[in-house]
Amino acid sequence: MLEARTHNYLKKFLSKNPTNWKHLYSFGRIVASFVRKKENLLINSEIFLTEEWLPGILIALFLNQENAKFIISADKIKFIVDKHLHLYKKLGFNFSVQNNQIIFSKHKIVLQTIDDLLNDFCQSNYEKQIIIFTDVDRFKKKLKKSLSITLCKKDWFNINDSFLREEKELFKTYDLLKEKFFLRAIPHQTSISLNINEVNLLRKIIKRNAYCSDKFAKLNKAISSGWAFWINLDHDLFEWYLEVEPIDHFVEIKELLNKNSMIFLSSSRRDHFFKRYLTKNDINLASAISLKSCFIEKNIIIYIPSKLLLPNNPLFVESTIHNCKKLSFLSKGVSIFLSNENSFKIKLATELASVYGQRVLLENYPKMDNQIVCSSYEWWINNLHLIYPPDQIIIPLLPLPNMAEPKNQQTISFFRSKSNNWFREFMFPESFQIIDKAVSPLRKNSGKLVFLDGRISKRKWGRDMLEMIQPQKSITYMYPFD
Repeated sequence: MLEARTHNYLKKFLSKNPTNWKHLYSFGRIVASFVRKKENLLINSEIFLTEEWLPGILIALFLNQENAKFIISADKIKFIVDKHLHLYKKLGFNFSVQNNQIIFSKHKIVLQTIDDLLNDFCQSNYEKQIIIFTDVDRFKKKLKKSLSITLCKKDWFNINDSFLREEKELFKTYDLLKEKFFLRAIPHQTSISLNINEVNLLRKIIKRNAYCSDKFAKLNKAISSGWAFWINLDHDLFEWYLEVEPIDHFVEIKELLNKNSMIFLSSSRRDHFFKRYLTKNDINLASAISLKSCFIEKNIIIYIPSKLLLPNNPLFVESTIHNCKKLSFLSKGVSIFLSNENSFKIKLATELASVYGQRVLLENYPKMDNQIVCSSYEWWINNLHLIYPPDQIIIPLLPLPNMAEPKNQQTISFFRSKSNNWFREFMFPESFQIIDKAVSPLRKNSGKLVFLDGRISKRKWGRDMLEMIQPQKSITYMYPFD
């Protein structure tokens, strides 16, 4: 059976290439079982942030002798092709590599990004097969980037020669809308919503010119399907761009997911929402499994000071910065302060620097043990693997989606139109997934996690979010003067 053969080959592989991950055999057998049965599977493990799991997937696919697609980031594809595949030649696997395809005599494994997969599917250049999706905790973000459409100035006039008359009309419309958008925008505003007249005008123009270019054809289809659209402004170039993206990304690939056998690999410790997204779109999983990573998991020490203020309190900023200064005073290791509110982040860094001087960094790598880093959640998540686990992570503001952004407003309107709880189905999952990823290093060193946003303890959803951070140990004070 495929499971037994995968186990034996893994044993040979590990005799020459030892690993710290003790669950690799189990992982390989599980993958082989679901590949053989062509059933859908979700596996959660922080091991997927490393490369130690790769043999379990690749050996099972090599032995299965059926075509498969391995959906992975471009940098991981380069790593596999340049530095990893040669290890399997020593096990007796006979294959060639061409254009990121691992080619055997009877089958092939295609290494692709999500962009390439969607491009193949849209062109109907596709056959039913096994698909391995990696990094699914960022799956929605990748889908959004791949599916989104941007209409810039050059696209308005990049039309076929047979439609030159329409080009003059487009030129007038483009300038008319530019004037409207910049007159309405406040200084430094980068995105605005469309009013009903602008929506109707754009719909009319796009529909009328749907046959003039591929971009207009895609836009016409997207807007007709109810995608969200808004305007981005470039004040330096004095130009505007129409941004369009689907509200429910899974709907757009539902046919792709329904027609194939899939294994989803998530680098989250535990799945809280992804299975729900799949079920909502009638994509059924045979099983969802969680595996421990290669480190000994420790409790995250959680501290919430008493009498926290809510962000809408006029004294919130002053009180929170005071708490941040106090929390930095006795810290022996690196401290990370996280906020997506740019003005607050800069003010906090400035205030901390007035007390702690060069110890304070704004989105930069710490070089000393006691440095203080102020950053957005995105910067920290993208760089945390390059930084030793911090002594403490302080969250002054929870990373709830900004309701002032047009795309978020339209997403909320979409859920309201379906009579769904837009906060629980949109705002809550988006926020928790960011927090869970941001605090993951603290499980390695039992670091401290401090919340200064009063909503975490004063709102039912805040307490639910707090409970989902595992494993944890709560403390009632950090310093004698608390």
